[in-house]
Amino acid sequence: MPQVLLTLLILSASWAKGAPAPILTLLYNTDDLTFLQNESSEAASGQGLSQDQARSLATDLSESLASDNPEDPIYIAKRLANVGIFQTYAGDLTAGDQSLRAALSHFNQNQGLFDPRLPRLLSAIGINGFLRKDYDTAEDHFRWSQNIQHRSYGLFAAEQTTNLNWLTRTYLSTGETDAADIAQRYVLSIAEQVLPAGSPALSEIKIGVAAYLGQRAKTISPFAEDLDRLLRQTLFTDSIDLLDQAVLEITAAEGPYSVKLIDALETKARVYSWRGRSNRSREQALAQILTIVENQPVVNAEALRDAWLALADGYILTGNRNALTAYRSAWLATNPASAAVEVSALDAQGDISIEPENKSRPVPTAVLTDPVLLWPDAYQPIYFKAVTNPNPMETNTGYAVDLGFTISTEGRAKRIKVLKKNVPNREVRWTRTLVLNSRFRPALRNGIPEEVAFSLRQDFIPRPDKDAATPAPESSPTDLPSGISLSPAP
Repeated sequence: MPQVLLTLLILSASWAKGAPAPILTLLYNTDDLTFLQNESSEAASGQGLSQDQARSLATDLSESLASDNPEDPIYIAKRLANVGIFQTYAGDLTAGDQSLRAALSHFNQNQGLFDPRLPRLLSAIGINGFLRKDYDTAEDHFRWSQNIQHRSYGLFAAEQTTNLNWLTRTYLSTGETDAADIAQRYVLSIAEQVLPAGSPALSEIKIGVAAYLGQRAKTISPFAEDLDRLLRQTLFTDSIDLLDQAVLEITAAEGPYSVKLIDALETKARVYSWRGRSNRSREQALAQILTIVENQPVVNAEALRDAWLALADGYILTGNRNALTAYRSAWLATNPASAAVEVSALDAQGDISIEPENKSRPVPTAVLTDPVLLWPDAYQPIYFKAVTNPNPMETNTGYAVDLGFTISTEGRAKRIKVLKKNVPNREVRWTRTLVLNSRFRPALRNGIPEEVAFSLRQDFIPRPDKDAATPAPESSPTDLPSGISLSPAP
């Protein structure tokens, strides 16, 4: 079973310029592809082929194909497909689409619509379409590719999972969330059919699907209509059930202190945080991670620090005053020598026989860290109804509220002041309430929280007129979060 990785559901801005490295796994094995397979393998593992290198390879292959002028249409199709894949990877999406469609035309000259050699090409066309935001083309070709795999290998063929993950991306991009959920649940069904019960690979897929379901549930407001609220609860419940199964399976196979449990427990803590009203369960998951790290044969200081920080952040979100001790423990995990100096300095102050220079030995003082926003994840722009219609000629008009406040040692905002505003008072009150409900990791010096002054800007976007043709901003408050992850393929 090859190592599998979770993939992003909505591509990041950097990926929008070119296809992600996994498209290179679709390259056809032609007689000149030995070195290309090595290149693609490295790129897919993140060690990588640059876009310029991929563009150069596409040019070389295209010129070679023109000079060779082979007669076999299938051989031509495979070579053209490889050219299109490299062009797509390089970000030359229009040229890539043309090459891939030319390859499909050669394939179709002598072969049927369900030739088992077609899925690679069809999936590549789908990825190209997705990157061009031609979601109809993407869906059609991912579906076509999946149907061939279905017919060739069976109802629960593991080969379908890559197409199902891309279909999930496509459905979420077009707002077809129910179809996206069905695709991910089908991935789970395939895994349960083809993988042994309790196997590490099946546990990994359960964690991936659980992460997806939890983040999907997060996108549904707890104040939505009854059916949507029921769906939200169902998604959260199914997510936690899958994580519990994975934890039990990994514990039975690896023991209670296996590092393989950490991914499931971290996901579980996040899902509990998104669901709300599960503070104790979240703390238990984070505490279990800390116990696992502490019980490793060789305790990694950075891992121990991160586990304490995560637990401390969890305490901040739940209002547990143990956060102060946890932050201090996080600092001590990577600064044990400094802690020893503090102890010796305190001993020196109580011993009159110690020389004066030892009495005044300074304790190393770290710089003050910046506060970190823990909840919400970020301050997204908020739509509002502007008092006056914005001047269409003023493209740089920005609506915002600037606030200044103090972040306490408990991670709460206090002494909030409005520094600047150009929105109605109602929006100012919303911003103050949002900040009051926010939670921060406090500023820390040597792991000890300190109060600090802080400021932030909350942006507002004039709600577009229903009759206007003005498109909504690309990063609007209604966008799905970019961190939703898919299940790994079996």
